[in-house]
Amino acid sequence: MSDMQEENREGISGALKTLAAVVIVFLLLAALYVGYQAMQVLFPPNTYETALLATVEDTVDAEGVLLFEESYVAGGGTLGYLVADGERVSAGTAVAEIYSDAAQATLRQQLTQINDQIDLLQRSQNTTSVQLESLRKNRSAALYDLMNSLDAGDYEDTDAEKENYILAQNKLWVITGEVASFSDQITALTQQAATVQSQLGNPSQITAPQTGYFIRSSSSGRLNAGSADILALDAANLKAYVESSPEIALDGCAGKIVSGFTWYYAGVCSAKQAEKLLGRDGKPLTKSVEIRFPGQVETPLKAKVSEVNIDAENDIARFVLSCEIINGDVLRLNCADAQIIVGRNTGLRVPAAAVHYLKEDGSEAEGQGENYIPGVYVKYGNLARFCRIDPVDDAHPQITDGNDLIVLPSGTAGSVSQVRLYDEIIVSGQNLYDGKLL
Repeated sequence: MSDMQEENREGISGALKTLAAVVIVFLLLAALYVGYQAMQVLFPPNTYETALLATVEDTVDAEGVLLFEESYVAGGGTLGYLVADGERVSAGTAVAEIYSDAAQATLRQQLTQINDQIDLLQRSQNTTSVQLESLRKNRSAALYDLMNSLDAGDYEDTDAEKENYILAQNKLWVITGEVASFSDQITALTQQAATVQSQLGNPSQITAPQTGYFIRSSSSGRLNAGSADILALDAANLKAYVESSPEIALDGCAGKIVSGFTWYYAGVCSAKQAEKLLGRDGKPLTKSVEIRFPGQVETPLKAKVSEVNIDAENDIARFVLSCEIINGDVLRLNCADAQIIVGRNTGLRVPAAAVHYLKEDGSEAEGQGENYIPGVYVKYGNLARFCRIDPVDDAHPQITDGNDLIVLPSGTAGSVSQVRLYDEIIVSGQNLYDGKLL
């Protein structure tokens, strides 16, 4: 009995020792974790950000209306269009047809498709053997373009990209001898086109009343007031007009013709933003600006500032831009929000939190001062080096983008900046100074 008691005591003692060891290890790990967290708080590690090139636009956000010199093309019913939106036509050019029923419209569509196939096959035969390598490249490029458009959901260009691919493939077949020619297919399609043409007959045509750019009635509308009346509005009334949903449908029209090459954008914005449209003399900018319509026409178009009227008391301004660039996308618009780009600045993106100011004696100041030297600490090997950036003055206005500054890179004419592309900027660190061992 005593031997069993002795064994039990030894077993309990061993278990207690094991438990004590586990508790000690746990406490040591907990102490190490708490110590590590305390060190992180008391002596946080340096954080870095790579200096990369960035372009920042100085913009004015506005709402307004587009004013064109336009006339309307009378016509209605079941229409089929013979020209594309934004296409320039001469007076008397047929722009649309009037169909007696939907079947006739279908025949016109069939005829157009057949003629497009004939044209593609005729162009496919116009090739020489010396084009072999370039045609292979063209085929690959067309295929990649088509796949990219499909992947991005941009279906407007897929027809042209598909045609480019087929054209390159057809020419390769002709060059390599896989197809002698497309004469038989062209002959068959020509006969088919003649049959469809006889069934189609000769629908009544609608012609352009004058020379200009044609826009279909289904693609656009018109403003319910004339350009002269709109331009006579002051800022408050123009804003009210823009927000009154002034666009109406082109009822009873086949479309409209925009004549001339100049159109205007009459817009309103805040008084502060409108100051960007003025030069130092307080007059409208003489340099060109750019205008784009987010979500509708993303490509910026060059324009001129014609008028700027600021009502500072009511924080509103009215302005007019003139533009001489016309395309189908712009011509579809009547009332639209716009961004006016008055300038672009390219430089290195640097976090504003990384900027330090040194006094003349090399000690660090708490903030910006007139004679303090601004700069950032950069990691050079295992050392921190202070690199100057330009002070803010008339020659170097401060350009910000969110929480970042746009800094001129080293070597820029007229700049004292020492920051280089791909430098590792120290955003935060403890007791930084020039030459500190990291």
